This record gives sequence, structure tokens and C-alpha cells, in this order.
Amino acid sequence: MYQLFFTPDWFNGWDLVFEGISLIIALLVAGHSWKIYKVSSEAKFKYFSLAFILISLGFVFKLITHGVLYYSSLQNIADAVLGPVVNTVTNGGGVFYRDLFYRGGFFLEMVTMLGGWLLIFFVSQKSRSRLTKFYEVSQITLFIYLIGLISLVASFKYFVFYLTGMVILGMVVLNYYKNYLNTNKSNNALLVMDGFLLILVGQLFFSFVFIWEEMYVLGEVFMLIGFLVLLYVYRKITKVAY
Repeated sequence: MYQLFFTPDWFNGWDLVFEGISLIIALLVAGHSWKIYKVSSEAKFKYFSLAFILISLGFVFKLITHGVLYYSSLQNIADAVLGPVVNTVTNGGGVFYRDLFYRGGFFLEMVTMLGGWLLIFFVSQKSRSRLTKFYEVSQITLFIYLIGLISLVASFKYFVFYLTGMVILGMVVLNYYKNYLNTNKSNNALLVMDGFLLILVGQLFFSFVFIWEEMYVLGEVFMLIGFLVLLYVYRKITKVAY
């Protein structure tokens, strides 16, 4: 059965718990951002909410794909659902096409996750009018194409996905560091930067799972802590806004 990379056997299933919690947190952050947008009418909070919805979708696809990989009961359900399609297309060569279905799941996970990170990068840049000029729209279209292409390649070579995520998150952290300096070293700005920095460290550990499988565990831990920090600060901002 196709896998992007190998994880510690003892952690199989536990990572789904981490991803499930991160999914809930991402949805909560999206909700708080939307509430702030409704009060302030600042477009950046609307886009931030959309970004975390995309990230939430990435977690959903990961939960489904990894769940099927880990549990035979889910594999049987997947075979029952996909079997008629696979057998019709392959005339008995279903295993190869089943792998394509898994690759498709990984692809959807990556394209939504990278799309979310990229949108956060746009939001983290200095505020200005967006999507009002042709060249800005064309740039975003180009980025969407590149995200799709990278995700396609990464469904065969997993580290391409995590390295790309690291690059985008690195620029996000840099932008929020500038924002921290420009807001008289606001505590909220510092927490937002710290949250994305922790997620960046998680991506770093994910990238080097091929060296030591336990790095996958460290990646999950840092990702979860990063999301918790972001949830804390956005709940804090929401309480002030209301």
C-alpha cells in the first residue's frame, strides 16, 4: 500500500489525534478571525479566516488518507466504495489504481494546506488594497498554479511539500516579526509570530523524517503547540473586539 513516508509504528493512530485537535483549533481560529472581521470590517481578517478553512480542509484530507492507511476496517470501507470504479477501470489491476487514489488524497491535503499558508503570507504583508489591479490578480493566479504543481510533485516526493511549507512559513514569520517591530513590540503581535514560528519548526522536523522517524512525532507536537498559541491570541483579540 502506498505511503508518502514511514512513521513510528507506535505513533500510528496517535498522530490522527494530534491532527484532529489541530483541525478543531484551525476551525476555531477561522471562526474568531471571521468575528473580528464582522466587527472591524478589515479584509485581512476575512482572508485569514479563509486561510484557516483551507488548512482545516488539509487536516480533513490527511485524517481520511492516513486513517485508511492505518486501519484495516477503513481500508475495507474504502475498497467497498472504490472497488467498483477501480475494477471497471483496471479489469483486475486494482492495486495500482488504488495507489493513485491515495496519491489523490495526499495531493488534496497538500494543495489546500499550501494554499492556506500562501494566503496567510499575503495577509501578513503590509496592508494595501488587493485584488484590485490586474497584475496582482495575475500574480495570485501564477501562485495557485505553482502550488498545484508543487503539490503534484510532492505527492511522489513528500519533502518537497514540507520544504515549500517551510519557505512560505519562513516569510510569514519574517513579516510578522516586522509587524511586531512596527506595533511597538505588541504582545499579541509577538504571540502570532511565535505561533507561526512553532509551526515552522514542526515543518522542519517533518522534512527530515527520512533521517529519524521519531522526528514525525516532534513535528506533530510543535505544530499543535503553534496552533494552540494562535488560538489563544485570536480568542484574546476577539474578547477585546467585542
